[in-house]
Amino acid sequence: MADIDYSEKIPNNVNLAEDKTLQRALEQWQPSYLSWWKDMGPDGSLAYDVYLRTAVSVESGGWAHFDYVKMPDYRWGIFLTPADASRPIQFGENKGKPVWQEVPGEYRANLRRIIVTQGDTEPRRSTTFVTCSR
Repeated sequence: MADIDYSEKIPNNVNLAEDKTLQRALEQWQPSYLSWWKDMGPDGSLAYDVYLRTAVSVESGGWAHFDYVKMPDYRWGIFLTPADASRPIQFGENKGKPVWQEVPGEYRANLRRIIVTQGDTEPRRSTTFVTCSR
């Protein structure tokens, strides 16, 4: 697992710089999101301080920071917890078996569907409950 470089446009520990196609796609998403916020968010809200959760670490108990930030200054990152092959799966039909280091093929389609669904709804859900102050 790579160290986190917070100077990157998208701080990450997944070697995003090595996957230029994914990096470009993700770097295009944030300006589109800000444009959506500008069009659909509360009037004048780009100047408001918005209370948001920002991922800052992969350490347990310290993975997120809550603070006020102006929406145009908001940054997000991609962080994976370091792999621990000795950890067992915690629930489901595979409970107690060693965690997967790669998702088995038979689970990939369902996992992809869940990720796409969450990705399509997460930004809207998180902006629904933000607190703005002037």
